Amino acid sequence: MNKIACSLSLLFISLFVVSQETGSFEISVDFQETDYVETRSLYYYVPTDYDAAQSYKLVVGFRGGPNSDAGNFRDQLTFLSDSLGAIIMCPENAEHFWSEEGLTKQLFQYSVDTTMALYNIDPDYIYLTGLSYGGRHAVIVSMDTDNGPIPNLRGVIPFAAGSESDLQPNYEDISAFPPACICIGLNDSQNFISVSNNIHNEIQANGGMSILNEIEGVGHTVEFPTYHSEMMECFAFIEEQYEVVGIKENSGDREKNFLVHPNPSSDQVSFVLPAEWEVQRIYVMDSAGTVMCHGEKDERTMDVHHLPVGLYTIVIQTLDGQMTQKLLVE
Repeated sequence: MNKIACSLSLLFISLFVVSQETGSFEISVDFQETDYVETRSLYYYVPTDYDAAQSYKLVVGFRGGPNSDAGNFRDQLTFLSDSLGAIIMCPENAEHFWSEEGLTKQLFQYSVDTTMALYNIDPDYIYLTGLSYGGRHAVIVSMDTDNGPIPNLRGVIPFAAGSESDLQPNYEDISAFPPACICIGLNDSQNFISVSNNIHNEIQANGGMSILNEIEGVGHTVEFPTYHSEMMECFAFIEEQYEVVGIKENSGDREKNFLVHPNPSSDQVSFVLPAEWEVQRIYVMDSAGTVMCHGEKDERTMDVHHLPVGLYTIVIQTLDGQMTQKLLVE
């Protein structure tokens, strides 16, 4: 990706200062690119224990209609920071809803460039999601080459993807598509249900990787009780594709190939682990380092219903070392 052009040293200094910030916050960025001259607000959630020496996953979220802004959508995705150890970034895409939809690809590209200048982001672990027309924009960014190449995405999760638009996936470039988890509430309008089904069916018909996640009793919203678990199932599907077919294998931090879902959980969790890991021991520790429960090395599920509400660490010991992931029990 191209680096953003910062013509003023003052802007660079201000971005450096922002890079120290954690938690929820907003910045305004003046993009001065040849194909994108816009001022946009970027809404972040950065783990409070952010360590610049470690690389982080990035989840980018596009908001839905004008009645739910990017800051609100950021708040709805913040749980992924604990679940995945990720940084959340939601760019304000209000002016790209209708006639300027194609500029969403540039907004994505330069917003990610900005984030990578501020934080230590692993470029092989960038995920994209969106709700409603934000879901439609997620499809444009990850599957449409009309306004630029498809970026290097780990996975895409369009939720209730918006409908009528001249921009459609370019299935001749299907090999560049990331694994897609197409989510739709079955209480949504038939129009949105049809769009989600069509995208999923066409991806599969053209040899791509897609799953249709149909959710009963849910309309056109992500404000429903099982949203967190549905999203984690999508992340599990995405990671499983890398284990099954070995696409875009990353030789870096092996812990990023270890996924726990659902996360948060109040009952039982499952593990998605690389097949080549020779597991010796699985256990859960609390914040004080006390081992709270064990799992059998050959099992890929664990009961956590007896654990008090709080943040825990799941530890997988293998012959090659120890891997960890955070688990939120609620």
